[in-house]
This record gives sequence, structure tokens and C-alpha cells, in this order.
Amino acid sequence: MRSTYLAAFVAGVLATTAGIVITGTTTAAAAPAAAAVAHDDFNGDGYRDLVTAAPRATVDGKKGAGFVSVLYGSSSGLDTVHRLVLTQSSSGVPGTPEAGDSFGASVASQDLDGDGYADLAIGAPGEDIGSATDAGGVTVVWGSARGLAGTASWLESHTLGEPSANEAYGTGLTAADVDADGRPELAQVNGTDAVYVHGFGDSRTPQNPEQMYGLPTEDGFKPTGLTGADYNKDGYADLIVTGTQPSLEYVQSRSALLRGTPDGLTLDRTFAGGTVGASGDINKDGYPDVVLGDPRILEHGEWDLSGGAVQVRYGSNLGLFGTNGEEPVTIFQQGQGGIPGTDESGDDFGSDVSLGDVNGDGYLDLAIGAQGESIGDLPDAGAVWLLRGSARGITSTGVQNFNQNTAGVPGAAEQGDLFGAQARLIDSNRDGRAELVTTAPDENVSEGFAWVFGATSAGPTANGSWSFGAAALGAPADEAHFGSAVAK
Repeated sequence: MRSTYLAAFVAGVLATTAGIVITGTTTAAAAPAAAAVAHDDFNGDGYRDLVTAAPRATVDGKKGAGFVSVLYGSSSGLDTVHRLVLTQSSSGVPGTPEAGDSFGASVASQDLDGDGYADLAIGAPGEDIGSATDAGGVTVVWGSARGLAGTASWLESHTLGEPSANEAYGTGLTAADVDADGRPELAQVNGTDAVYVHGFGDSRTPQNPEQMYGLPTEDGFKPTGLTGADYNKDGYADLIVTGTQPSLEYVQSRSALLRGTPDGLTLDRTFAGGTVGASGDINKDGYPDVVLGDPRILEHGEWDLSGGAVQVRYGSNLGLFGTNGEEPVTIFQQGQGGIPGTDESGDDFGSDVSLGDVNGDGYLDLAIGAQGESIGDLPDAGAVWLLRGSARGITSTGVQNFNQNTAGVPGAAEQGDLFGAQARLIDSNRDGRAELVTTAPDENVSEGFAWVFGATSAGPTANGSWSFGAAALGAPADEAHFGSAVAK
């Protein structure tokens, strides 16, 4: 429980702490140039780091308190030795573990204070603040030559007075330069009706007051996440809030575009599609693009009307929608356009999306999770797809597909594993090719596991792939649903 909107603390992250073991070491590095730091390189050694969370994990006996783990990249890639585990019982972390806090339900990283080290923002939308149940909060842990260590900040809603119950502050997180000052701001969306933006100075103190932007909720729009980039290259980053909206008897995916301007963010439009999203310049034309996962295009009670889809919108000097709002959108579904499989009710194709260059050709490729995919007669076993980027954008040429029954993948497909619930493309060994990481939060009776697929010039490979769970990190494993969230 928290009672103040900002708390500074010292996080001794390379020590044993109450309730969680934080082990391994990180290579000390001189401060890199701030402009060159990767958004997920917490210790500035030039290698990207992987953030995986278990917001439903039991910590200190509190079910659903949650934890966040980091695997530090290196010349040999990822391993479970060079790791960090954070909970609200870790020394110096604000608050204490409480049932339902959901610490780690959202995670995002970027160099927020301009010191050349990436920083980690952690959402806890179930945090109780005073008497306000599920008001929510965000913890920012700061990068350094020792990794995520040193001072950190706690944020909670305070623009319009005291935090309110069920606001779920911290439901979604991203970082983008929305005010064109050359430094990214931390943006977060609550679970009800608003986006908040925090800029940080060199002192790591958030600007006061925070900036708040309302969302169009009169038709039942409910936020689920956040992505952002400067899609029209005017200097001001735009934000896309993903979510859902009822339509008669249906619940459908819906997104809202907040356009960056000299006067701040302004609502540009809402549009169909997207409960999760990722942004990046896929076709190397200089304009960021957006990929939106639509795991359930329409939902009628418990009956899904589609197996899910993924849409790709390409940025330009006219933005994502052009002058008339009808810029073409590319849709990918199973069984269409060269995508293997069959579009079946409940597949959840698009349960997660991630962009990264898997073969070193300079174009971003697309990983797509489908946590509800049936493998044989095993419902919800799950699968993940890899589509290739090119100068023409995302194509199905050379498409790959993996599940736990794929030769070389550890384990075996089982009903309800939800393999592909989260996906991440990350070049952790700096060889120019991104590895594929995917998770199955319900693997091993809801313990949850993550899989790492090595990268080759032909793309990810199942040969030599390996998996790990919470137990390998010294974290609580029983019903942890490890891998429910992964930072992009």
C-alpha cells in the first residue's frame, strides 16, 4: 500500500533481499553516449537485456503480488546466471507485497533521465493506495553501470486529486518523445479513461504537474495497452492506446490515436483493431510503423467469431492514415496470404506482437503469438509465427511457425499451456540477429515458462532452443504464471 505519489529509494539489486534472491553480476561499463544507448540496455555494456514478469505470482504469501525478472545480455547471449529479480519486498523497493498488486503487469524501458543507461518502468495496476482499492502505481528503477541499481521513483495518479479506486494506474506503459525536447517521456494508460505523461529531469524527479489526457470512453472504450512513435516524423511522438469496445452484443478491439503536437497530445481518431501493439520502422523508409494484434476480432459471449488477426499500418509524412483517413492497412490471418494454419475460433492469433531483425538484413521482422492455437486435439496449447520484413513491409515469404511439438523445442504441447502468450525479438548478443523469446504462462500447472530460440542467417531456429521458469531465477514458481508480461 502506498500513501504518497513520489518516493525515492535505493535499490540494492545485487544482493539477497527478503523474500526474493537477486543474484548474478553485471559488467560495469563507462557511461555510454545517451543518444546511442539501446532502450533495453540497463548497464550500458552494449547488450540488450530481457525483462519478463509474473504479475500473478505469490510473494511473501501474498497471491498476485507479482515480480519482475531481468536477464542481462552478453556476448554469449542470455542465461539465467546474470539475472535480477525485483518485487516489492526487495530492499528499497517502494511498498510491500499485497494480494492482487499485480507488480509487473506492464513493463517498459528507455533512457528516461539521459544518463546513457536504459531505465525500467514497472506497472502495478492492482496497488491499493490508502483506502483506494486497485488505484495502481508505477515504479521506475534506474539503470547504471551495475545494471538496475541506485535511486528510483514511485508514481501514482494525483493530477485531479487523490488516487481513485479501480483506476488501475499503470495498466499500459511506453516511452516516447511526445514534446520534441530530445528526451523520451514515460507515458502510461490507466484501466479506465486516461493517459498520463511524465518527463524526467537529470535529477530523476518527474515534472510537476504530470500531463493527463482523457480518452473517449462514452461508448465503453476500455484501455488495455500502449505503444508510440513519431509516425509522421514531425518531431512529436504519437501514442496509440489499444483496448476494447462493446458494439451491440459484441466486444471488439478498438484503438485510439493521440497525435503529438506543439501543444501536447490531441485525440486524432479511434479506429478498429488492436488490443496489443508494437512500433518500429519495418521497411526502412525513415517513418515508424505500427503493428496491432487483434486476438479476438469480435466476441459474442463465450463464442469467438474469428481466430484473430494482425494489422500493420505504415507511417509516412501524412501519418498512419493519410489525408483522408483511409491509408491502406495490411491484415494477416491464418490460412490467408501464405500464413500456415487455419483461422479457427479461439486461436487468439495476435495475442502478442514484437518487432526485431532476426536475420540481419536490416529490416524488422514480426513475431506473432497465438496462445489459443490448438495443436492436434490439444486446445489452447499455443504457437508463435515469424513473418519477414522487407522494403515492401511485412510479408509471408519465409514464414516460420513454432510450438512445443516442433522438433528441437523443449517440452511437449499440452492443453492450456498458452505458448505464444507473449513474444519478444531481442538481439542480446549483438550479432545483428534477434533471438525469439516466447512464453507459456500456464505451462506446468500455471508455473509458466519462457523459451529462447537462437538466431541464424535464416532466422530463428529450434535447434539448441532452451527454456526457463521462475524456479531457475530463485523466484516463487508455484502458480506464478511466469511470462504473463514481457517488455518490448
